[in-house]
Amino acid sequence: MDLGTINPWLVTIVIAAISLGAFIKGITGMGLPLLAVPAIASFTSVEEAVVLMIIPTFGSNLWLVVTHRRFANLLSVHRPFLAAGLVGGIIGTFLLVALDDRWLKLTLAVWLAIYLIQFAFGNFLQSLFQAKGKMAATIGLTAGTIQGATGVSAHIVAPYFHGRNLAAEAYAFMVASAFLTFSIAQLTTAASTQLFTPERLLIGVIALVPTLVFTRVGIRLAGKLSKAVFQKVLLAILVLMEIKLIADVI
Repeated sequence: MDLGTINPWLVTIVIAAISLGAFIKGITGMGLPLLAVPAIASFTSVEEAVVLMIIPTFGSNLWLVVTHRRFANLLSVHRPFLAAGLVGGIIGTFLLVALDDRWLKLTLAVWLAIYLIQFAFGNFLQSLFQAKGKMAATIGLTAGTIQGATGVSAHIVAPYFHGRNLAAEAYAFMVASAFLTFSIAQLTTAASTQLFTPERLLIGVIALVPTLVFTRVGIRLAGKLSKAVFQKVLLAILVLMEIKLIADVI
């Protein structure tokens, strides 16, 4: 990518998307790649957009996990999900250049639609979305693979933890832990397969600045939200995710 040919208006949009996404991520543990990857992909390839966001995503998730580390006791329950997600992240990064992301988005749209419908009618699929053991590992593997291939897996990760009715900070910790696991797989695999060019690496490091600044702002706000308000905000974000996915697929 030749930096001299980039439209400055598009650069402004990308910075705004990263800042807004990082702010939302600071509150909920998700939102950064969801906004930034499509914005970057609007003037470059999906592959490049995903690779450019690996470092900022890793940095923001690490900050959230360290900030909310007092909830580390929750991790033991979700080891199958996280371990399988790590494997999926490696697989997905290898598939990054080969898969049509439209089919992946369709998969995400269907999964999130099922979750929202069942949630609206009393969580009648609670056993699926609060899965444990082998089922949790299957969901984790799917989420990690899609994260590696598209840079976005919140549509699977968010419902998985949303159904557990966690408070804002605990939810942010668990979601960030999942994304951190996936991004570790992405980071190591991208480096070993030379997806990181010197230019991509530099841009990714530079993007850390607005990412960490606005993640911190969101973290501060999260502690001031009541559990009821947080759940409403989170549900609204899930609905917006679904609308965006449907629009992308159509």
